[in-house]
Amino acid sequence: MENQRRDNGIGFQFLTRFARGGSPYWGYLRKGTEPNLIVCFSGGGVSINEYTAARPNRLGVKGETFYSAEDTMPFNDLILDIGIFNDEPDNPFRNWSHIFVSYSTGDFHVGNGDYHYTSPDGSPAVLHHHGYRNYRGLMDQAVKYLSPQAKLLITGASAGAFGASALASDVTSYFPDCHDVTCCPDSSLLLYDQWQAVAQNVWQAEERIWQSLHSPDICLDWMRNLYAEKGNNIKYLYTCSIRDALLAQYQHYIDYDTLELTREQCLQFEKDLKGMIDVLKAEIPGIGLFLTDSPAAGIDPEIPGTQHTRILDFNFPLSVIQGISLRDWIWSGVNGNIYDVGLELLNMEES
Repeated sequence: MENQRRDNGIGFQFLTRFARGGSPYWGYLRKGTEPNLIVCFSGGGVSINEYTAARPNRLGVKGETFYSAEDTMPFNDLILDIGIFNDEPDNPFRNWSHIFVSYSTGDFHVGNGDYHYTSPDGSPAVLHHHGYRNYRGLMDQAVKYLSPQAKLLITGASAGAFGASALASDVTSYFPDCHDVTCCPDSSLLLYDQWQAVAQNVWQAEERIWQSLHSPDICLDWMRNLYAEKGNNIKYLYTCSIRDALLAQYQHYIDYDTLELTREQCLQFEKDLKGMIDVLKAEIPGIGLFLTDSPAAGIDPEIPGTQHTRILDFNFPLSVIQGISLRDWIWSGVNGNIYDVGLELLNMEES
């Protein structure tokens, strides 16, 4: 364990278990000055089969990639001072403690086994889907340095948003005396009719994690399961952009076997998001939604894709809809004032 002094607490680096290729794993605890905690799951793609397992995102590698490999983990350091972790005086979360769950296992943080596959050169290979083991190892150590927490925010971006929905109940088990809990996934919509098989056979997740997967919408199923277990003992928030370019691109792979971003896929994502939100509203009373429509950077202007994730982004406090920022909306939510922002964006006609 490596300790590093920070202005508003102590940062701990924990070496636990293994990352995707067998390298040491690390996550972070930053101790704050208030008795409140953010547990944030990192994003970094997902692997669902042999083809995707054989194409990790590595430094210097070009072409199709589906998830972050362990040699990209040092770049997690760049996240720890931006977005919801920002130290600026106007960030109301700046004095909270933070646990950052790093990610390089391609399993939405729920994997619990090794997946053997054949690499593109024909050699045998293994993807260590140890996301759940890594998360548990980090939490087991981090809680030793924390006193009882008054408020707990469980969140994550992209793959980490799926992880937050899957593991929110698990996180609360570490803080049995905390009765003020909020779960807020940021950007988590992928439709696939084989999620249960992937979670069970590819990621080798525990039964309690995969058995709740019955629909093509994995995040929706995990949120439903969380509500069935915890009910109104948790506050529920969800945020996404209306035509998320990165999720739409991955959805194109699921639907058509090519990792491509198209206008049609972005528009379909908007329809799928509206369907997901209708169900969330119907089945999780009191959930708050925040939708954005900021254009994604670096894509063809003819493609109406929107930005992927905000919570761990420099623009976190600048994501403003109807005069309300995403940061202020989350802050209001964790303090019991839950409302919707941006739902009318889904009803706007795309030219």
